[in-house]
Amino acid sequence: MNEKCLIITGGEVIDNKRLLKLVRESSYIICADRGAETAFKLSIRPDIILGDLDSINSEILKKMDVRIIDYPTDKDFTDTELAIQHAVDMGYNKIDVVNATGNRMDHVFSTFLLLYKYDTIDIRIVGSHFEAFLLREDLKIFHQKGRILSIIPVGDSLENIYLTGFKFPLMGQSVSVGDSLCVSNIIIEDEAEIKLSKGKAIIIITDQEEQYD
Repeated sequence: MNEKCLIITGGEVIDNKRLLKLVRESSYIICADRGAETAFKLSIRPDIILGDLDSINSEILKKMDVRIIDYPTDKDFTDTELAIQHAVDMGYNKIDVVNATGNRMDHVFSTFLLLYKYDTIDIRIVGSHFEAFLLREDLKIFHQKGRILSIIPVGDSLENIYLTGFKFPLMGQSVSVGDSLCVSNIIIEDEAEIKLSKGKAIIIITDQEEQYD
């Protein structure tokens, strides 16, 4: 399925303009628990609300009048993972996840690692000023000049990695899990490229502060 699913989670709400643009680009919308409150406030009608529903205003839930899957509070997965798995079960292989950051760093860290767990699915975590996704193979990056790019290895070390079009290029180095070598690089060309022979990494592309609206 080439259509895209949007998951609105219950963390820190991203820029409304960016969120509404993602809504327009998506054919299926899932609200995970308190994400439904964000949808309600912005007049977004989701296709489904799911989770243990321990964080959402019950009156808002009644007003939404959409399909609900209510999970027990004592469960084996976060609401965000339940939403991703539901999207996968529905046949979606392109998924955007928003409102995924906030004060609960355990949830934030877990959500970013879902990029690695669901490594066959094209998942992006989208914030007001960043996007994160999994690097599985060589990647060309277009029209991102001036933005900050970080490469965080997951699973195994990155081997024979080349970076071109960056302020700090690499020429065939290996980068181990936990190394900070590839954090906060800067894209300096309209076309940049990452090449590697082995490994996977979480890519985070962030606006520099002067790029904030």
